[in-house]
Amino acid sequence: MNVTTSGLLLDGPNAVKPKVKINVRSKKIKSQCYLCGEATSTLDEANQTIFPFITGSSGVLSFNSEAGKPEKICWKCSFLGKFVPVNGFYLSQDDHLYVFLPYSPSLEKMCDVYDTLQDAKYNDPNLLRNFDHPLGVYFQHPFEVTFAFFYTLYDKLSIRQTGKSEGEVELNLDAILDLTVDKAPLEFVVVHTKNEGSTFSGKMIWPFKETVYFYKLIQQIEKRTRVKMKEPLYYLIGFTETKNENKTLLRNRVCERILKKQTILDLVEQHVFHTKLDYFKPLFDMLLTYELLIKGENKVYKEEQEVAVNLGRRIGMAVAKSDNGKKGDLFALRKTRRKVDFLEQLNRLQFKLGSDFVVPSDVYEGKLTDDNFQEFKQFCMIAALNSYNYVKSGEKTNKKGEDK
Repeated sequence: MNVTTSGLLLDGPNAVKPKVKINVRSKKIKSQCYLCGEATSTLDEANQTIFPFITGSSGVLSFNSEAGKPEKICWKCSFLGKFVPVNGFYLSQDDHLYVFLPYSPSLEKMCDVYDTLQDAKYNDPNLLRNFDHPLGVYFQHPFEVTFAFFYTLYDKLSIRQTGKSEGEVELNLDAILDLTVDKAPLEFVVVHTKNEGSTFSGKMIWPFKETVYFYKLIQQIEKRTRVKMKEPLYYLIGFTETKNENKTLLRNRVCERILKKQTILDLVEQHVFHTKLDYFKPLFDMLLTYELLIKGENKVYKEEQEVAVNLGRRIGMAVAKSDNGKKGDLFALRKTRRKVDFLEQLNRLQFKLGSDFVVPSDVYEGKLTDDNFQEFKQFCMIAALNSYNYVKSGEKTNKKGEDK
């Protein structure tokens, strides 16, 4: 019987017929198979086409450690390898190729998740990618593309409930955790290569083992901020950059730190003060939630964060509303390098703005210390700029209404 897909015969002239060499003449046990561990009388070198990561031979690139010889496998594994379906994701962009290969120490796990992962794939008519992320534009560097890929799986595994408004999603986290934890963890090998003309050079091979962390993190951020990750990531684009490749260099660094469970506070603070953003509340809300989550919901840290944000909001509102206030006041406060300098600048600002600005007593009661000064100031300055922009954007809107 002929089976057709898109008009092409799979049985017949177009059938794939791999050459199979089976040699079981000797009954003498030689060694164990590298893959299945079964004792066997016949071992063959792993074929490069079927097992690219454990093979290699003279004249070709090899993934073997210390340029060693290819691993040897039994005839059964060699035979099965010729029929294993490919279950990977890729994105080709300019001269760069990004590949995401699922991996699990359990073959049963790999079989269980095959259909689920296949359902997450996207059929691109140009064959430049096989996944379509919902995070917006300018995803072009390794870590932001990696972030976009894992978010795509997160989004595809979200369950849309009937009776809810369009776009509102209720996530079945149990289904995702079952995908990653049940029986054995599901990990991914992230591969980034670049076309160098005659060959593709490897830029990064990264075994990503934090899928459970990523899913839980994204769920908590979107639940607490009530916005999808597309919004805060949009505000990390540097639209003032002339070259497209430079527009998301900072966002790539932010995504790298998120994937590696590292703070992004300094990067966001630097970005909002060097990029023209009249509004970035979704980014600010995401930052506050993320930093608290990676600190393990630390009570002391949360209290210090709240005091810093409260102080910043008061500063931003007062500077924006006062006739004596200028945006330069925020930059002067941001330039301070020590706690004592920061407090002195606050006193000057309080004297300058008068009754429009009062420093909360919490600042002087132990919430600001020499140890937490840098983080405290960064939270404070981001909150101040956000509030300042909020007031000024409202004034612009009112002026436009009066002009009409």
